[in-house]
Order: sequence, then C-alpha cells, then structure tokens
Amino acid sequence: MFIGHFAPALVLQRARPTVKLWQLFLAVQFVDLLWPVFILLGIEHARIVPGFTESNGLDLYDMPWSHSLAATLVWGLVAFIAWRFKSRSNGDALTISLGVMSHFVMDLIVHVPDLPLASSDGVKFGFGVWRHLWVALPLELVLFGAAGFFWWSRDKSKRGLMALVALLGAGFVN
Repeated sequence: MFIGHFAPALVLQRARPTVKLWQLFLAVQFVDLLWPVFILLGIEHARIVPGFTESNGLDLYDMPWSHSLAATLVWGLVAFIAWRFKSRSNGDALTISLGVMSHFVMDLIVHVPDLPLASSDGVKFGFGVWRHLWVALPLELVLFGAAGFFWWSRDKSKRGLMALVALLGAGFVN
C-alpha cells in the first residue's frame, strides 16, 4: 500500500487542523522510512521473489523492528513523546501518534501474513489483498479518494484541490 497510507493523514488533519498535512504525511510513512534503513543495516530482511503477489515481488519475511504491532505501538509512543515535547499540545501529539500507528492498520489490509505481532518467529498477520492486484489498486484509490474528498470538502480552496490532484498523480506514478 502506498497511496492508501495517506488516507488517515487526510482525515486526521481535518480532525486536528493545527497539525499540518505534510507533518501527517511523514507520520503515516514513518515506519516505511525506518524500514529501508533497518534493511541496509541488516536488522531486518526481505527478498525479491518474482510473482510473490500480483502487486509486488517483495517477501517481507523479517521486519519486527519497523512493522510489527508491538514496534508500531512503540513508534507511536515515541512520536507522541517527541511531538508533545515539540508542540506542548497533547492533542497534536496524539494526532501524530495516531498517524504513525495507522500504518499497521493500513498494511494489515494489503499485506500477506508477514506483519508480526512482536517477533519474526511469532504469529504474523495480513489480509493478503496484494495477492489480487485488481482489488488492491481500486481499494487504495477508494480509500485515498474518500479521505481526500472528506479533506477537500471542508476547505474547497483551489490550492487544496491542486494538492489533492498532485497527490493522486504521484500515487499513480508510484
């Protein structure tokens, strides 16, 4: 899931307008920003298996430090503490934290069972929508589109519409 991760950011930004949209975009992608660093450092592991799913060939068999439920909760807590220190606002910090933790929920929908509860050798979760490309793509677009409409309908400025269109275009390119 790529563009679908931004759906919670759009909803959260409307719920808490004091948090900027770009900040929430970073929050919802936070664990995906950690993941390649952990791969390069040898802390987590993945392999390319052509045809692994219809959507991509990544076998994400070992990612407990970035994508497990336990790690996501910890990263959400870290984000809360860091943002609370920065903003002095519990509400803003909670919004950023929810953005970080939304990543697991959105991944749960599309990943095959590769999202660990806590460790790579334990129970793993995933509904497996990536196995069906023509379900995964429309699902992401519907999630993003609905959230984008919700976000845009509260502020119909042309600037907001242009940002939404640019994001949709970027999502198709990726």
